[in-house]
Amino acid sequence: MKVLKNILSQFHSFILWALASVLLWGWIFGLATDTSYDKKVMIFCHVPEIRDVDLAMDLEEDLPEGIKMVQVHSFDYVMFDTVSITRADILIIPAIDVAEMGDEIVPLEGEGGTPVYDPDTGQGVLLDYITYGDEEYYLFLGAASAHLEDGIAAQVARELLEL
Repeated sequence: MKVLKNILSQFHSFILWALASVLLWGWIFGLATDTSYDKKVMIFCHVPEIRDVDLAMDLEEDLPEGIKMVQVHSFDYVMFDTVSITRADILIIPAIDVAEMGDEIVPLEGEGGTPVYDPDTGQGVLLDYITYGDEEYYLFLGAASAHLEDGIAAQVARELLEL
């Protein structure tokens, strides 16, 4: 009985150690598999659900010169990482967020964002990858994108619209 009591008294230490270990190994894995901003394209989607890995893999089939990877994240990802949404190359956001994002986004072409989903008709792009909410969604480029000037963000955005 005394042995069981001793084990149970140390249980909280085991849980804390296991949690710290998972976080540490996750951080190490992230460092080992990531690349610099100038060699990747980051896409952030403010949608209820996204098949991010599948979308990234399909976009990586034909990468522009100098790009090694595509990362696709939901907006929730920012809460768990040091990546700022302002570093995004491409954003898919609901109409309600457009005014709030302000100077952080630029249109792909012309005025306003590129429409990607209309809730009235249920028509949109990337429907195999994204579950949209009950409002209109638009595609923008990130104003602080590492690939805005060289045109890579726009090139990947156009490929994204064709999937």
